[in-house]
Amino acid sequence: MDFSFKKRPVKKLYCEYTIIFIFLAACIFGTYLVTGHTFILSKDALNQHLPLLANYRKALIDFICHPHFNLWSWQMGLGSDTFQVYSYYTIGDVFAYLALLFPAAKITLAYQVINVTRMYCVGLSFVYFAQHFKFRNSVILIGTTAYLVNSFLLYACVAQPFFTTPFIIFPLIVVQIERILQGGSAWPLAGAFTWMLVSNYYLAYVLGIGSILYLILRVITHYRQKLNYGRTFIKLAFATITSVLLSAVLLIPEIIAVTNSTRTGSLFANGLKTYPLYYYLFLPKSLINGGQWYFMFWSALGIVSIGFIALVYIYSRPRKYPLISISLGIALVMLLIPAVGAFFNGMMSASNRWTLLIYLPLAMAICILAENIPTIDHHTLTILSWATGIYLIILIATFFFENEDDIFMPVIFLIISLMAIWLIHFHKVAHPYRWLLGIVMLNAGFNAVYAAFPYNGDFSSRMLSRGEYQSIAANRYGKLDEGLTKEPFYRVSTISQNKIIDGSNLDNDLTSGLHNIDSYYSLQNKYLGLFNTSLQNNQYQANIPIRQADDRTVMNNFFGVKYLFVQSDSDNATKIPAGYFLDKATDPVINYDANQPSNPKSKKDFIPTQTIRYKTNYAFPLLYWQDSYINHRTYQSLSPTEKERALATGVLVNNEDKLKGMKTAKLNTDVYPLKSELISNRLNKVNPAKLKYTDSEETYQLQLPELQSKQMQKKLKGCELHIEFAKIKYTPFSMKKQIKYEEKHLRETSTNPGTVINQRYTHYRYWRYHILNGSPDISFKLNIGSKFGTATIEQARQSTLSLFKYVTNSTLNIGYYNGKLPSSLTFQPSKLGTYQLKYRVVAEKLGNNYYHEVKNLQQHRLKNVKISRNHISGQITTTRAGILTSSIPYSSGWTVAVNGKPAKVLRTNQAFTGVYLPAGTHHVTFAYQLPGLKAGIIVSLIGLIWTIIAAIISIFRVKRTKLG
Repeated sequence: MDFSFKKRPVKKLYCEYTIIFIFLAACIFGTYLVTGHTFILSKDALNQHLPLLANYRKALIDFICHPHFNLWSWQMGLGSDTFQVYSYYTIGDVFAYLALLFPAAKITLAYQVINVTRMYCVGLSFVYFAQHFKFRNSVILIGTTAYLVNSFLLYACVAQPFFTTPFIIFPLIVVQIERILQGGSAWPLAGAFTWMLVSNYYLAYVLGIGSILYLILRVITHYRQKLNYGRTFIKLAFATITSVLLSAVLLIPEIIAVTNSTRTGSLFANGLKTYPLYYYLFLPKSLINGGQWYFMFWSALGIVSIGFIALVYIYSRPRKYPLISISLGIALVMLLIPAVGAFFNGMMSASNRWTLLIYLPLAMAICILAENIPTIDHHTLTILSWATGIYLIILIATFFFENEDDIFMPVIFLIISLMAIWLIHFHKVAHPYRWLLGIVMLNAGFNAVYAAFPYNGDFSSRMLSRGEYQSIAANRYGKLDEGLTKEPFYRVSTISQNKIIDGSNLDNDLTSGLHNIDSYYSLQNKYLGLFNTSLQNNQYQANIPIRQADDRTVMNNFFGVKYLFVQSDSDNATKIPAGYFLDKATDPVINYDANQPSNPKSKKDFIPTQTIRYKTNYAFPLLYWQDSYINHRTYQSLSPTEKERALATGVLVNNEDKLKGMKTAKLNTDVYPLKSELISNRLNKVNPAKLKYTDSEETYQLQLPELQSKQMQKKLKGCELHIEFAKIKYTPFSMKKQIKYEEKHLRETSTNPGTVINQRYTHYRYWRYHILNGSPDISFKLNIGSKFGTATIEQARQSTLSLFKYVTNSTLNIGYYNGKLPSSLTFQPSKLGTYQLKYRVVAEKLGNNYYHEVKNLQQHRLKNVKISRNHISGQITTTRAGILTSSIPYSSGWTVAVNGKPAKVLRTNQAFTGVYLPAGTHHVTFAYQLPGLKAGIIVSLIGLIWTIIAAIISIFRVKRTKLG
């Protein structure tokens, strides 16, 4: 197949596409409307996409009215570079600017309309691409339907909307590369590349690699002997250089943001060398399982069923279609290797989002089949039939093994598609292309409806209901945030696993106006990662660095958390850090059917449900002065709890040359190690360094014998109990061993007389379970139970993508005990295997010494603090030299002036902003500027000048050619 840039009548084609899109859009989005839902997913869309769109819209309007952009946000977690966040989600997204056409009160409508518009443009892009081939209109529409409705897009259009944009850009890039290969202008490719680079750095990375691969394969398979290599190279270089220069204003700051984020240093491919067995077993099914949304490592295929037949057709004559044959063959090999997914995912987890590139050749394969169906010979038809029959046998075997019926309708449409091809072959169908278009549209429509159908437990159950976003925004804290003054500066938080809003996983808070320490963004400050890793915050993840700081008192105080919001009937409701007292609560509501006494005597016995606001007077100020410093060597020798406790005593500074006149901190940390013993319910004393867990019913007690002493209890009254795991290593048993131990356990527990165990069936049942669950794998949980609930250390599966971390140590906060400490805790591993654990139990005393230190810090806070756009300033008088430190995340973008003179910004406590101050009265001003912005503006201006000059030369040459 050859590209042709000859003009063809396309008005009717685009009108027909629009009509078809209305039908497909009704199938994709209509199910949500019918069931009373929106197109807003209750995870990323709720936390990120929608509120960020609303905030960015507001920022743009403010910028139009007052041309000054807020480069730093105090509401994004502890504080964040707004460009770092917006550049990933909104700045380069041309569709986001459509929100300006809607009033602020209609932002949810705007968000949903934009998502539908994006999808329309996906199909539009393919129509534009396919019209360059000698396909009839109905064939182009068949390919468009296949390109538009697939598992990847059915998920992305409501869950990750900006992932639909590459489906628009990639066909445009391919067309413009082809234009250059045929001797045409480089300007359109420069435009497509510029859009690619500004849209999203991650997607530009994927599309850039895809473009290079297309160029190489296209030259090898078609232009190898007839290409003017010199001229083509110059044009490609011009397009590339021009686009890079023009987009530098966004690209340079983005690169700096990425290299200074928690994304760096991730475990390559999550440690995978091969995928789990289930991945390879179910990959064939994924090809036509268009209604699925649960993707194995994002290997989302899910095209219409005729796509399989199209692939067989293409590979029955690979020499005629070498580009598609080679590209899809390479793609299949790439799908089998985790390292490929990791490479395309920025050297991180094995995420096969790169598969967005293969839908274009897949849709083209379907177009080629559709165009040639009336002329297919009997031999080829026999090959298609046999291949389909073998594929059906594989799908049936998969069904019997997995017992999932989601493949049923795709199989029906596969058979219908093959039958239609046979009927067309025997000339039994009038208007064959219309029939094929109808079958493909019905297949795509069913896939879309099935994906969203609520009774499948799929998308609809995870979408917000109509009006729910507004309700969540208004009731984020049960309305207990109303009436709170915003000054002096403070932060808020919730309790780990404690949900105030039922069902929704809320991290970001961009609607209440309060400063919640929790944040969930793709790019997070790498120094926050260092800080939380050093203190072993059990909740730390690259995308979510703090969450609720595992409810640890000192960390909450250090972050300036003045208020905690808690739901009384949710998890960990009583796990309140030290020093927080009940400040306000909502009116009690009694749920008579849940969590009530079994035999109440009066109404007073019923337990009410309330949202509660707790307050503390021991939150650290945002900026405060300390005259004692912690030596780096001393700091490294401290345990995680001791490091945490030392925050109130002294300051750690990255540059110890800037400590003139300061004294070394006296670290009386009040952290007491406790002896512990691990005892099995078989009454065996267990060595945690060699814990071989072979029986899932075996439980353990973590006994603390010292706490049986009244004297020790008195000494440690008012302590927070931590378990510091210095080493965690889990080695799963082989599948054979796991099944062996499970069968042994079954025999040992079958104590009734006459019991007979069906060993063959039992063995198959266990074997099937482990295959479906990817055993053996490195995931596990260590659960510690106390009166507050269950605290958990969790190693995620390697199939977990963005939120994967490899757990080798951690610290668990069991809770704050104002009275008697427990003499034992329950301990339960989640999976069979060998555990090598090295830990110690410590009691962190939070008494008068600690509270005195906090009050001292509060007295030495920066006074008369003024927070404005990209600035924070205040005054302080010091009697000695010291460090003005803070809980403002450090960035190279911060500058500081002391009494009007520039000073050096110090990185304090590993992650935060500070400055050295001599004795005296000082006016201190911190200012924030986007790192790389000036360089980006300069390079983009050069690019703009370059582009204008090149355009003038190009226009002059065209005119001269016409005149010649």
